[in-house]
Amino acid sequence: AFLGGAICYLLLPFDFILLKLLIADIGATVIVYLGSVIFDNASIYDPYWSVAPMVLVLAFMFLTNIINFYTILIVVLVEIWGLRLTVSCLRRFKNLNHQDWRYTYYKEKHPKVWQLINFFGIHLMPTLIVYIGLLPAFAYIDAFSRVEFLNITLLFAIIVIITAIVIECVADIQMDLFHKDLANQGKINRKGLWKNSRHPNYFGEILFWFGLFLMYLAVEGTLWILVFCPLVIFLLFVAFTIPLMEKRQLKNKPDYATYKKETNMLLPIWAPENNSKK
Repeated sequence: AFLGGAICYLLLPFDFILLKLLIADIGATVIVYLGSVIFDNASIYDPYWSVAPMVLVLAFMFLTNIINFYTILIVVLVEIWGLRLTVSCLRRFKNLNHQDWRYTYYKEKHPKVWQLINFFGIHLMPTLIVYIGLLPAFAYIDAFSRVEFLNITLLFAIIVIITAIVIECVADIQMDLFHKDLANQGKINRKGLWKNSRHPNYFGEILFWFGLFLMYLAVEGTLWILVFCPLVIFLLFVAFTIPLMEKRQLKNKPDYATYKKETNMLLPIWAPENNSKK
């Protein structure tokens, strides 16, 4: 997929790097989609969510030739985030016959238009959303063609991103340990970060993308419209991913309705009032 994307980039007859990277990203996504059709498994796309940003941000830095401590810093943060998420995905990988239940749900519910859902909904839409989410990182790198300094706001943004990655990592480890205990089958994890948040891993993910925007804001901050970028990812989780997952949980776990009432959707810091009284 990335070889195809690179060839696509090199063949484009113009010099606008952001547009060329976007088209190359879409080209790579098409190849991943063809793989999902061949293996009849839409989950083949899943690792692309975390691997693509690692390549795109690194490529943008080298293609613009804006290479210094500050641009390398954001690349390293994206690489750490992507590596963690990719390793997590690989750890959960079973085989090419195993498909995410959400994809199977849509395939069984809409068999006649499944391939349209597969391409536009499962492959292309996330690719475009992630690319939009990366725009603040691209703008941050570009800003260092004009400025070069370290300030308190930038330090704060870096702390936000590192905190986001740690939250995701801790939440995944806590859930993995919970599932490994056979006594917890059919039960709800109310330990650690999951005590006050139903989706602390998604909270960390959303926080990461807002952290990229904060990094851009710290060094230049003229394009406030870029706040739209992390908001798009926030809306993806809040309006689509979480409701679909919780619908399934409510169906399979009778106690989930109580857990939902007593626990925040995202924030793992404190519990709602009715839970704290208990």
